[in-house]
Amino acid sequence: MAKVALGKDQELLVDSFYKVKTKNNLALFIQDLFTDEETLDFAQRIKIANYILADKTYEEIEKLIPVSSSTISKIGQVIKFGKGGFKLITTKVKKSTK
Repeated sequence: MAKVALGKDQELLVDSFYKVKTKNNLALFIQDLFTDEETLDFAQRIKIANYILADKTYEEIEKLIPVSSSTISKIGQVIKFGKGGFKLITTKVKKSTK
């Protein structure tokens, strides 16, 4: 299977999110861009990342969020070996809620 090169498409997506300046406009954009199920999936991934970064065990997370252990494991792997996006967003969310 050929690797997908995101390049310009990823840039378009990033630029599109960046151009939405307000929380309300971002909510409207997300509602248009994603289905309700996709939005829930993304939100759950962020919740899982927050719990992992708060040192919750996978078993504790499974009790808190109705997802499979493989989903939790995937997010754990992304946190461990990814580009740092989950850590970045978790840090920014913590700062904005203080």
